[in-house]
Amino acid sequence: MVRRFLTIIALALTPFTVAAQSCGTTDLIETLNPEERARLDALVAPHAYPVGNLWRAEKDGSTVVVAGTLHVPDLRLDALTARIDPFLRDADLLVLEASSEDEAGLAAMAATKPELFFITDGPTLIDLLSEEDWTKAEEQLAALGIPAFVAAQFQPWYMNLTLAIPPCALALVQSGAKGLDRQLEDIALESDIPVSSLDNVETVIRIFADAPFEDQMDGLRLTLNTTDEGNANTSTLIEAYFDGRTREGWEFGRIMVDRAGIENGQELFDEVNTSLLVERNQNWEPLIHEMVEGKDAVIAVGAAHLSGETGVLRALERAGYALEAF
Repeated sequence: MVRRFLTIIALALTPFTVAAQSCGTTDLIETLNPEERARLDALVAPHAYPVGNLWRAEKDGSTVVVAGTLHVPDLRLDALTARIDPFLRDADLLVLEASSEDEAGLAAMAATKPELFFITDGPTLIDLLSEEDWTKAEEQLAALGIPAFVAAQFQPWYMNLTLAIPPCALALVQSGAKGLDRQLEDIALESDIPVSSLDNVETVIRIFADAPFEDQMDGLRLTLNTTDEGNANTSTLIEAYFDGRTREGWEFGRIMVDRAGIENGQELFDEVNTSLLVERNQNWEPLIHEMVEGKDAVIAVGAAHLSGETGVLRALERAGYALEAF
């Protein structure tokens, strides 16, 4: 569930009206006992800009709109797109984590570097997981329409990210509906606005693929044993996002790890937090400064990247921008 939370909120979240209904409406944060609530508040408190998904940053006559995104479709995203649309059409640049062209390169990478994605020799996941865990994997793969005999050859990290897709959201994704970042990219392309990427796709993939194999297996076992059948994890993150409680939604993953009683769960969470958020944010900071200096721009990145000392908002503040909620 650590990977599920991180993937959903930082790399890939889920839907809104249609998806929120089909993924359930439970907000697990509302079920916290007083001790858990106090722990969550304490986890959120130290982070700069813990609330809010849409910001305006101004410096020397230039304006940068910063949008925290969901990477997958949700009808409620239309309202955010509509608010950003007029500014984006007059902007000089749209900055994304990765463009659709970048993501298209993943297919080519899987073909040219299959060892990153697949176990090409030796035992498969059927042999590496316990019988109980493989049975859970088969059940979750079936819900996604993925043959288990094919997925048995996935590298553990790839299986983990595959299982991070909530079945309730899969149909909407497959229908061609788009998340906020892709909606904004469509507007930019329609308006001949340049699009720049902060990430190199292979670099991001290697965050997962280059992790020690046993660490990948630990993460997979954690996911398999903390998956909820009612999609409450997903709907909790959705509700936190649309309430603007993005840091709370992220840190709530730690509470769920505690509830699961996973011995090394917090360590795994810290490792992913560092690699997916902190280190990428640090790499982005000089790029963002270089890309947007002296320009009117829109930056659209996963919502979890906005808050914290290494977050995008603090980076803009350090570059001399004055920020306000938009």
